[in-house]
Amino acid sequence: MQRRSQFNLLTGLTLGLVLALVSGCARKSDVQHQTGELEKAFQSSQTNPYVRLAVSAVRTNDYAIGAIALQNAQRLPGLNAAQLMAVQRTMEALTANLVDRAAKGDANAQAALAAIERSRSQ
Repeated sequence: MQRRSQFNLLTGLTLGLVLALVSGCARKSDVQHQTGELEKAFQSSQTNPYVRLAVSAVRTNDYAIGAIALQNAQRLPGLNAAQLMAVQRTMEALTANLVDRAAKGDANAQAALAAIERSRSQ
């Protein structure tokens, strides 16, 4: 009976670890996917300078700069509905990634979230 209990505990821990790894990978790929969608939305029009900055920031893993740039991109006139949706979804993916990492104790993610919050209050 004790051996079965140990097996169940080991199985549960293994499953938990696999789920944690998959969810972490999904967050990163979600950011990359949404950034790709953002680039597609702005491909046919004159590229917004804030969108260019955001894409560049994401490629260097500077999600705070990316999110702040996208906040500014939303304020510029002339965006169509698809572009606004792409900007919003990318901001959500960036923020979700940072929140997830900050909850796990990532000091850089916590600092990035604080920087985003400061930019919103200005």
